[in-house]
Amino acid sequence: MFRKILAYFDGSPAGRRAVKVAIYLAGITGTPLLIISSLNPVDELDTGFLEYEEDLETGLRYLMEDAKESGIEVESRILFGSPEDALVKTIDAENPDLVVLPIIYPSVRSFFGRAEPLHSKLTNIYPDRGISFLVTTLEEH
Repeated sequence: MFRKILAYFDGSPAGRRAVKVAIYLAGITGTPLLIISSLNPVDELDTGFLEYEEDLETGLRYLMEDAKESGIEVESRILFGSPEDALVKTIDAENPDLVVLPIIYPSVRSFFGRAEPLHSKLTNIYPDRGISFLVTTLEEH
């Protein structure tokens, strides 16, 4: 069904849910999974960059363990820069056919681009590549 699934983890509960959904889909389809995160020092000025990096690494480690326990071929990467840059670089390099991410709105300190959710920007960047985007929320139905 899928050749490669890309999931974005931002350290939030919604990000954790997005990766859990990606793990589930990778497990039932037998698809390799790539989980990425990004470190953007501008966005982390308020919380402390090193603390955020440690929390992100810990969250990724637990998610990787969950995926491996499910028998999924999984890899993770932490990239430097904005979520948008990290996703665009990874999509271009890895050519996934499914991208799973939480709803990510632009930072209040955002200087570039329109104030639209990240998934909207990505669908505009990749309209004809055959990539499906699955956007998760915290609400469970």
